[in-house]
Amino acid sequence: MKRLLSAFVLVAICATAFAQVTVTSSNYYGTGNTVRDTYVVANDLTDSVATTSIVNNPFVLDNSLRSLFEAYNMIDTAFYDEPRTEGEFTDETFSVADDNGMRMHIKVTDEKAVCLGISGALAQMGLNDDMELEFDEPMDVIEFPAALNSEKNSTAHGSYLKHISEMQNTFNAIQGGSMIYGFVTAEYDSVSIDMQVTYHSTFDEAGTLTLSGDMMLQGVYEYLRENRQYTYITNMYLHRIGGDFQNINECTLTNQMFAGIFGSETINLGEALATMMGISFPISSTTTTLNYWTANDNYPILEMITNANASGVKKLAVRYGENEVCVESQIISANIYPNPTTDFLNIEMEEMGEATLRIYSVNGSLVKEDVLSGSHNSINVNALGNGNYF
Repeated sequence: MKRLLSAFVLVAICATAFAQVTVTSSNYYGTGNTVRDTYVVANDLTDSVATTSIVNNPFVLDNSLRSLFEAYNMIDTAFYDEPRTEGEFTDETFSVADDNGMRMHIKVTDEKAVCLGISGALAQMGLNDDMELEFDEPMDVIEFPAALNSEKNSTAHGSYLKHISEMQNTFNAIQGGSMIYGFVTAEYDSVSIDMQVTYHSTFDEAGTLTLSGDMMLQGVYEYLRENRQYTYITNMYLHRIGGDFQNINECTLTNQMFAGIFGSETINLGEALATMMGISFPISSTTTTLNYWTANDNYPILEMITNANASGVKKLAVRYGENEVCVESQIISANIYPNPTTDFLNIEMEEMGEATLRIYSVNGSLVKEDVLSGSHNSINVNALGNGNYF
């Protein structure tokens, strides 16, 4: 029997279902928008799933994801944040977190989107504080409109200065650390985190995506894919009292008391952190994300965090919420019966002008298209084979 798997009917009353997708200023989440912060998440950051096992032709995301990922569930998360009203980055339009726990602060204008800076916890760098690193100059992210084959490369630099006391807990955690910290504060008074960020973005693919999983907003979406890569290179510098900043790997301390603990009267602070705490500078990390933009969306409907060359997917997030695919489209509440059926499908909905009904197979193929008018329509589906449809 034929079953139509939908609690609503997506009716496109425009002449065509999809327009050419380009990314414009209005595609970005902006002040006053409602943040759709519920996701369907498939997540296994230890091992990746081959991208080719997810992205096929036709491109369909359904319940088969459950068998690919170790964890698969719906979660609520503040992935996108409202703009700040005080402190750093008050000019931002929104901020968004990446997979390294860093938050990018984005400002959107009609001409382009730029990143103002980065914030995030500094525990991985041996500091107690949360970093608020504003770039020397904003980093260009996208120039509008972005279309297929458009590309952007940019770099940014910023430094975050803190008192040397922010390192006290780090030194206290290692053998002889309290003693080392005492000697450090006698020679150094501040610590600087220096970050260089390289950004590369290419809109490399356009196509059609079907969402049909039981926790997704089911529908067929024309997309423009952005292959985005951030590379962070982070160094630490200590400021010698009355002198200059020195790279942590060039900072040394000499005292006879060190010989009994470290086997040498002279220790290198960079080597000490690397050996005893596993914190080795420079710290280098890369985040690669495939973002699937759809027309009139406020950010990608699908994000896949991948390995560096995008051959394996480590984390996948599907937006769950209203996501219309063209300006003239409407989501119409409807009563569909009998369902399942063997011949005719009755559709009762609110009174409206002429509209188009499209039925898709589970692999995303359009199998039937009909014109609807008025509040009651009877559709002959006898020619469709047994199975589930959308």
